[in-house]
Amino acid sequence: MSKVKLEQALLDILLQASLTNTKQSFVQKRANQHLDQTVVQHHINALLNELTPLVKNDKSMVRLTTEGAKLHKKNNNLSVNKQIPPLVINVRLPNLKANTLFFESISLASETDAKISFFQTKSIDEFEGVEFDADKLTLSGTTTQVGDHQFDLYGSTPLANGQVQGVVVRVKVTIVPDPKSLWKNIPSDDTARFHKPDTHHAYCENSSMLLMGSSVRGRSHAHKGIHRDDDFKLYCDDSSEWIISCVADGAGSCKYSRQGAFVAVNNATDSLKESLNGHYGTALEKAYNDFSNDSNEENQKSLLEAYQHTIVKAVFSAAKAINNSVDANQGDSIKDFSTTLILAAHKKVAGGYLVISFWIGDGGIAIYDKNKKVVLMGEPDSGEFAGQTRFLDNKIFDDGSVYRRVRIEKVESMSALILATDGITDAWFETEKQLDSLTHWDRLWNELEPHVTNKNRKDGLQGLTQWMDFWSKGNHDDRTISVCLVKE
Repeated sequence: MSKVKLEQALLDILLQASLTNTKQSFVQKRANQHLDQTVVQHHINALLNELTPLVKNDKSMVRLTTEGAKLHKKNNNLSVNKQIPPLVINVRLPNLKANTLFFESISLASETDAKISFFQTKSIDEFEGVEFDADKLTLSGTTTQVGDHQFDLYGSTPLANGQVQGVVVRVKVTIVPDPKSLWKNIPSDDTARFHKPDTHHAYCENSSMLLMGSSVRGRSHAHKGIHRDDDFKLYCDDSSEWIISCVADGAGSCKYSRQGAFVAVNNATDSLKESLNGHYGTALEKAYNDFSNDSNEENQKSLLEAYQHTIVKAVFSAAKAINNSVDANQGDSIKDFSTTLILAAHKKVAGGYLVISFWIGDGGIAIYDKNKKVVLMGEPDSGEFAGQTRFLDNKIFDDGSVYRRVRIEKVESMSALILATDGITDAWFETEKQLDSLTHWDRLWNELEPHVTNKNRKDGLQGLTQWMDFWSKGNHDDRTISVCLVKE
């Protein structure tokens, strides 16, 4: 008989044997008894292993594998010698996170090197979202069932003396909640003094620029039902070549800082818009060009005067608006309205783009040129302890330090001008060095670009606001960002 015919004959015999596992007749019952013998089962398994690669496309083989698998499981159970104490193996898997796809290997190497055939895995089979691969010894899936769980897997393993020992593998695992799911989202009190919406977004554009901004309440605020302290304001239209954006972060420890941020961004933007669209906008551009060509004392003085009548005036308007918000009759203090402030204006000019800015506090502002260059427009103010920063106050006008916080830059090309509060920058730039790193800005831009370049502006704005809900461990403050995109 040829090898192929011999293989086929063996397959037919094995197939018929697999189909006799019933108790309909005396002969079949005796056949079952022989099949249940360890030695017979051992040889059947060996033959299956040898023949499977040779005739893997044979339909009979497929049927034998399917039917034989059921028999094999049953016979493993029946052939276990119950006089031998079962081998109990305890396995502890790393903690798994709910609602997160996982794939974990179950290692038994430290307990046994024997091959285990599992015939009862009900505890896993009935656990929603989790799958057990008996051949690869893996646990995978995703589940919402938080807590401590134990899966008991029953199987058997052949011993050297030909007998079969039962095996119980107890897999213990803790499924921890998704941290994001633990945060509450309690609306702020809409009857409170200086109430404002928990989320704010807007966009505007002209023929050459698109401005898009979004401000969302941080999880730490939403969890307690307190207000959003951040704010922003945008300005652009076809009547002006100047584009203005402003963001502010009200101090979380100050009860009316949300109002401080609100009046600061609105008054600063309105004031700068008025001055730049008049005589002083032209004077600022000329003063910068003159100083760039010759940094003599006279040109420096002219540039500082242009600052005074434009961006410094705008910052002063913001500080004045905060002072005017204080109501002594209600026990207010100026500190109650503390806020940071980042203000910027820019326009397209001959040979590139002119950008002027003011920055006090944390957060960040940068001229970004995709994959090429980033220009940080100043330095963040950080205190001795985490979370400490500097807030807008009258001291910077009294000592003249306001001018040291003004930056003006001309760049040949740019992709965007980006302003952000620390709810964004702390999550994406863990150190001040990273804040000056092009690589880190490229990484952030990869997230922002799909939204700000969306031709459907409303969808893009909505996408940006949804993106602001990104998860960053330990960073749950309000988040505000303004992106000025240069149109191609």
